[in-house]
Amino acid sequence: MQELSDNSKEFAILEFLINEQNRYTDQNTLHINVVSEINNYVQSEAAIFIIFDFENPELATKKLIAGSKTWDAENTFPISQSPICKLITELTTLTEYSFRPYSEIDPLVFETIIIPIKNIILAPLSVNNKKLGGIIFINPVLDLKQTQRKKFLELVVMHFSNSIHSMEHNRQLIVSNADLEASQWEILNSRNTLRTFFDNIPTCVYIIDRSYTIMAINSRRSERVDKSPHQLVGGKCYARLFSRSSPCAACEVQDAFKGVPAVRNLREWGPKETFVHWEITTIPIREHSNEIHQAIIFDEDVTEKWILEANMIQSEKLASIGQLAANVAHEINNPLAAIIANAQLLLRDLEDADENTLEALKLIETAGVRAAKIVGDLLDSARLEKRDEFEEVSLNETIQSAVSMVSYEIKNRSASIELDLDENIPQIYANQNQLKGVWINLVINALGAIEKPNGHISISTRYENFEYRIVFSDNGKGILPEHQNRIFEPFFTTKEAGKGTGLGLSVSLQVIKDHHGNILFETTPGEGTKFFVTLPTSGQNTP
Repeated sequence: MQELSDNSKEFAILEFLINEQNRYTDQNTLHINVVSEINNYVQSEAAIFIIFDFENPELATKKLIAGSKTWDAENTFPISQSPICKLITELTTLTEYSFRPYSEIDPLVFETIIIPIKNIILAPLSVNNKKLGGIIFINPVLDLKQTQRKKFLELVVMHFSNSIHSMEHNRQLIVSNADLEASQWEILNSRNTLRTFFDNIPTCVYIIDRSYTIMAINSRRSERVDKSPHQLVGGKCYARLFSRSSPCAACEVQDAFKGVPAVRNLREWGPKETFVHWEITTIPIREHSNEIHQAIIFDEDVTEKWILEANMIQSEKLASIGQLAANVAHEINNPLAAIIANAQLLLRDLEDADENTLEALKLIETAGVRAAKIVGDLLDSARLEKRDEFEEVSLNETIQSAVSMVSYEIKNRSASIELDLDENIPQIYANQNQLKGVWINLVINALGAIEKPNGHISISTRYENFEYRIVFSDNGKGILPEHQNRIFEPFFTTKEAGKGTGLGLSVSLQVIKDHHGNILFETTPGEGTKFFVTLPTSGQNTP
């Protein structure tokens, strides 16, 4: 009956251990319940539970239980200073010690024991030769010489070891899973940040591999072909982006795969002869092994930059021509002065000459004075200008001076010019040389548009509602509809090569804009064109 009772008790203990393992996820609760149950089975006066630190293998935690299901003492100590712990790491089975004094064996372990120690049982906790710790039973009643009892205790301890290992493994999995989720969140957040940056940079960007397959592309580049990025990824760049069946002839991607960054220019034409000037930069992407399997392509719209550079080059040319004209004008001034002076001397000395002679001398003097004025105006226009050289000037005088400078061209074209200038117009705060340049451009353009033998140009000025209004009208061939949207574009011209730069109206519009004004036009092909220049009053157009 006693053996049956013991078997029932052992079965109850095993059932308890299984239930405790499935019931608790908290390690401390599992440890105290199981150690307490085993301690009751061994019938010891107290038990010391030692668990090695999983994070720091050099440390161990000692917990004392004596009767109730609570830890009576708990502290951490270094394993290297504990002889018992060193012994535990070498044990593979239960061992009973019956020698004294125990306090001398390991003061770190037994310092909290206040009861006399008669005997102890050491039960190692291990799984697959991995030492987890051990249990020390103080003054146990259980006799380890009874093989069945010893084997059962070993079975219980082994099951407890598996429970500790399994719970720690689960804890580590939870921590690892939490770290993994945190890493995934960071990756996702970084990916979203990178995607937002990738799609919103003001440059077209895409990545291709050695087979010209698009690996990634930003929205700015995909919008140029009216597609979304996911519709383009996976296709050949020359097919999806340029509607070609083979790589582009000027493509420099292969140079990038050889490790050489490359830059080329491409002009993309749009409707009505508009264009966008692209600067295409191809850069190799090196991997950790320094191999190159992909390249990144940047398409940057440099149209404005290109136009500005072209304008600068043209401005430098015009400045050189202006300097040359100034030098020539200085050289012309001397003979002109001699001509005028001698004509005046002859007029004084030949007062009694016949009428024809006097008239001829007067014509020489008048022509000389007129030529000298043109030279003076040329010198004023050619000198180095500053944007802040604004002053109170007569608008009408700037127009008269400009007409005078192109009078020879007007006569050469057999055209007539009519000036309808408001005499009561107030002075304007402006850069007179810049305004003269605008008026000259408008007159020259009008002369270029006149193909009839009876060409006519009229210029009028008015001042109304605090605004200056200047109108240039001609009876030329007008502007064709397909050209009307482009006449203010830099370098756009319908003239033959060498007969026009295409900068006249572009520069004129910029000058008027600098004066806070505007230029508009009306045209009828075959009948003529009117240009309307408006400028604000002095107080409003001050730069």
